[in-house]
Amino acid sequence: MHQVFEPTNIAAEITTENHLEELVNDCEFASDNAEFIKNELQTIDKKMLEGHLDNDDHEADHHLLQLTEAKNVAPTHASPFLHQNYTNFVSSTTSTVLFATDEWFARAENLFNDSDPIFVPDLYCAQGKVMDGWETRRRRVAGHDWCIVALGDNGDTSGKVKMNALHGVELDTAFFTGNQTPRVSIQVANCRDQNGDDCNDNDDAWRYTWMPGAVSRMARGGGIQGTGMSPLQVQRAEEAAAKYEWKEILPMTELKPGYEETRMHYFEIGKDVREDTKGSTHVRVNYYPDGGVARLRLWGHEIDADNNDDNTNVEHDVETGTAVFLPSAKPYRDPELSCENYGGEGLACSNKHYGVPSNLIREGYGKDMGDGWETARHPDRPPILVKNPDTGLIDSPLMDWAILKLGMGGTNGVSRIILDTKHFKGNFPESVQIEACDTSSRFQEESKGSEDARVEDDMRGEEWFPLLNRSRMGPDREHVFDINSTALVNRNRNVTHVRVSIFPDGGLSRVRIYGQPLNGSEDALQA
Repeated sequence: MHQVFEPTNIAAEITTENHLEELVNDCEFASDNAEFIKNELQTIDKKMLEGHLDNDDHEADHHLLQLTEAKNVAPTHASPFLHQNYTNFVSSTTSTVLFATDEWFARAENLFNDSDPIFVPDLYCAQGKVMDGWETRRRRVAGHDWCIVALGDNGDTSGKVKMNALHGVELDTAFFTGNQTPRVSIQVANCRDQNGDDCNDNDDAWRYTWMPGAVSRMARGGGIQGTGMSPLQVQRAEEAAAKYEWKEILPMTELKPGYEETRMHYFEIGKDVREDTKGSTHVRVNYYPDGGVARLRLWGHEIDADNNDDNTNVEHDVETGTAVFLPSAKPYRDPELSCENYGGEGLACSNKHYGVPSNLIREGYGKDMGDGWETARHPDRPPILVKNPDTGLIDSPLMDWAILKLGMGGTNGVSRIILDTKHFKGNFPESVQIEACDTSSRFQEESKGSEDARVEDDMRGEEWFPLLNRSRMGPDREHVFDINSTALVNRNRNVTHVRVSIFPDGGLSRVRIYGQPLNGSEDALQA
């Protein structure tokens, strides 16, 4: 299961002392300085974690600027990426720094640490002030500083090739108040596509071996503080990187100093850029010209590499069984109109060998595969399945369908769809397509549990239009299609009924359709 990170307002689960020891181990100390640091670690208490330590050296400057010292807990309450179920693609647990031009004051690995940055005013090492981030020396030669990091697979064990769709950039300059880099830019490249047949899904050496010195860096556990690359080493790294096409997701942008009020920087990535950079495997961070940044986060979500749809997949937690992190468990602005609690109905289906469509609209989560809609395997399925080269999906017309009626008169626009394959781990559909129609202009009486053939005949004369383009499914997870998804179409049309088609067969646990009700009554919603 890939790990999903969300920005929070609490400190990361790491002890202050252990984190400080990591920073200390990066430094080269004289013996007398090491004794001082040992004593310092033993005396730091909870006040440090809460950011209450003073720094008298800059007190007068802060008074004039009316800015305060940053705290050791990142203030992410204003983050536009909060509660979006995004993955941090440059997490230190999954990404690997391949090259950095300079790591004199602090090595590049710190930039991608998952914990919040911390600061101890009187903590120094042989290179100078101990800083929790990536900080380069004051540049005295031509050029600018930069580093390259390889993105990992975020712990996915499904065997499927994953791609990322980037939605936002978060930069934190905490504690870098006179030494932050004044400007940065961020680029990404898809080295998998450009390496072609050299990429083996069972051997990810292609991620690292193209960069000179990357394997040696990995073998020693990362960069070495107090070092910098020679002009020849930088030239060779530039030549290696030039073999790939680097696309800009953040142009050269000014950064503010790392005071509490100015430390956090958020940049949303536009849809066009997101589409153009989907599937990026490497990130290049450029400092202009030098300096330091405490943390970088790249927020987005994963999709299957052979799936052209832009949607979020969140697996069910099989270990704890908790639904707290699932998209459907979190508050949403529009009601789930397909749910039976709002008057949704499962009207008919093509096959109900293992389950009925009314199960799809039940409240909560399926207790097992029997608590869903599952069809029999098609007996006339082809002996050898063939993939359509244009869509990446199985090239077969075989499918089963179910018709659902939305409650509260339907909606004047579907804002979100969640397809849940909970418990369906070896029998989920390869893909799902949803069509919709609007019968609000005429009276139509339908009874729950109507005969399938009669309901199909009744609905045959309706104008069915695409609502969700055919999209790949995965096992035991929620598939979310919202306003950011390219697969969700005709979002502003009235919808009273949906026809869910599964290819070629299989089972779904729940179908959740969200939108504002057509009869729009607030009293009905509150009821």
